[in-house]
Amino acid sequence: MIKGIHHISAFTKSARENHFFYTSILGLRFVKNTVNQENTAIRHLFYGDYQGNPGTLLTFFELKKVGSAYHENNYFSTVALKIPKGTLSYWESRLARYSIETKLDQNESSLFFKDPDQFELSLIEVDDVILSANATKHSDVPLSNQIIGIFDSLLKVERPEETLSFLIDYLGLSLLNQKHRVQIDQQDVFTSVASSGKTDLSRMGRGSIDHIAYTVHSSKELEEMYQKAVQMRLPIDQYVERGYFKSLYVKEPNGLRIELATEIPGFTLDEPIEKLGTTLALPAFLENKRAEIEAQLEDF
Repeated sequence: MIKGIHHISAFTKSARENHFFYTSILGLRFVKNTVNQENTAIRHLFYGDYQGNPGTLLTFFELKKVGSAYHENNYFSTVALKIPKGTLSYWESRLARYSIETKLDQNESSLFFKDPDQFELSLIEVDDVILSANATKHSDVPLSNQIIGIFDSLLKVERPEETLSFLIDYLGLSLLNQKHRVQIDQQDVFTSVASSGKTDLSRMGRGSIDHIAYTVHSSKELEEMYQKAVQMRLPIDQYVERGYFKSLYVKEPNGLRIELATEIPGFTLDEPIEKLGTTLALPAFLENKRAEIEAQLEDF
């Protein structure tokens, strides 16, 4: 049922800085320039591969007045992105050119760093390379070195075993031999769970992840997951049509927000593939408010 990761959504203080980092430095494509559908004064930025495929998408809500985050207990931590084997030194040099501090873990073939909002990221080598159809074209990052997609996301929680049970029993993910890591359908896509080791409340802020979204194919599968959530008496936040996809939001046992999103119809709903990210895109149900929405947003 779960086909992979769909996207990961976090908060940024500056759309301009965020856009430069993810498109110019990391070489991702600006896939969609839209708004938070619950508060249309908030810009929502999507980045991914050239086609905007689920599994490559990092999204950010711009909150201009957002404060610093305090990650103590029950929060989403590091997101790992896949890069081709042998390209770690390229990325270490590239990030250094932009004065981005990195930490190399040679045992794991991974490189840790943070974006301008202190969102924790890592790059990890895998035996793969991005398909030419998915490779971005605007960037000076060679196709052979480009980021392929999301590899892993780390959840730090008070009660790890309960979160793992949720990932296995509700989402149907497979527990790996090493404890506290689950895999999605034999793919190089994982979710890791660790103890936060703290009891103080976390405070969301710039760089905090709001939610992680997993992919189902269509509304039919999403409805099945909704019924399963009801049967399991999981806390349901929202069940909502987003235009580009339909979403179900539930809370896992430690209170983190998990989304399930359909892979269809996708981002070409209102922009052709070659024009993705070039306009302020609004789903059909918000078009009648376009003038009002545009007046609320500043250029970036």
